[in-house]
Amino acid sequence: MKFVDMFCGMGTIRMGFEQAGHECVYSIEFDKWKRKIYEVIFGNEPEASDIRAVRGTDVPISDCWCFGAPCQDFSIAGLRSGMEGDRSSLVREVFRLVRETKEEYRPEWLLYENVKGMLSSNKGLDYLEILFEMGSLGYDIEWQLLNSKDFGVPQNRERVYTIGHLRRCGERKIFPIEETNCKNGAGIKILYHRKGFRRNCQTYAPDSITEALDCAQGGGRVMCVQDAHGILFTQKRITRNTNISGTLTARNPSTSRGNYTPVTGITDNNRIRFLTPREYMRLQGVPDYITDKLIAAGISDTQMYRAAGDACTVNVIYEIAKSLN
Repeated sequence: MKFVDMFCGMGTIRMGFEQAGHECVYSIEFDKWKRKIYEVIFGNEPEASDIRAVRGTDVPISDCWCFGAPCQDFSIAGLRSGMEGDRSSLVREVFRLVRETKEEYRPEWLLYENVKGMLSSNKGLDYLEILFEMGSLGYDIEWQLLNSKDFGVPQNRERVYTIGHLRRCGERKIFPIEETNCKNGAGIKILYHRKGFRRNCQTYAPDSITEALDCAQGGGRVMCVQDAHGILFTQKRITRNTNISGTLTARNPSTSRGNYTPVTGITDNNRIRFLTPREYMRLQGVPDYITDKLIAAGISDTQMYRAAGDACTVNVIYEIAKSLN
């Protein structure tokens, strides 16, 4: 298949689709740093930047349009503006582009990814609007909530995947997709321990599953892992050479600034450090050779954290893309 990758970020949807044998013919991304990362990985920047400036005639004829429109307005961690927010409402631009495309050239498939919070945004009416739009454009719709931890990476990351299939192309069912027993693509296992402090100070042991990655807020909220050797270091910032954290602290819950308290309680000669950008990438199923390219190109830790935290998990996308063959 030929596919289009909208809101492509660093390109993890493209990675999964290409692993399944499909060809990317067009991509759209606004963020300048993610465009740079995309260029390092694939050899060219996305063809378009602002989806609002794209017209239906700009998009090449293709079999599938993939889009993970910004999630911030749907996320339970945000203000929950939903479809009235400036970012998540950009999904409407995709439907505009479908309407601007002649019916005979519309993609057979639409694949939409977003956070679980989308299901409850505006009491479910926001997602209902999205389903209505897809249906009115001639697509039969199915959806499934998939968790990355069921697809070979140790990350608890629930995402809603919505598929539209063009009605005139006949009936096809893709979901449900079952969890896979594929090899752990991350190369690490990390256990979540609830310690009672803020998320950037949660710790993970080397033998189980993380919570969902986010963009780490510029590196200051990076998840932590407990190593099985060394001594405890409690610092806040990453040191690139050692991957040992600076002073790891927890904000006092009674105030929004100041009053930091050092993390304590590890007494068995273990150490705590931040997850590295490489580990963030692994938790999204991104191969090490791609991370090596980003490091060699001088991409900062901050931008790698942001890109990985906003990305789709390659393993999950691959399983969906295989089913579209």
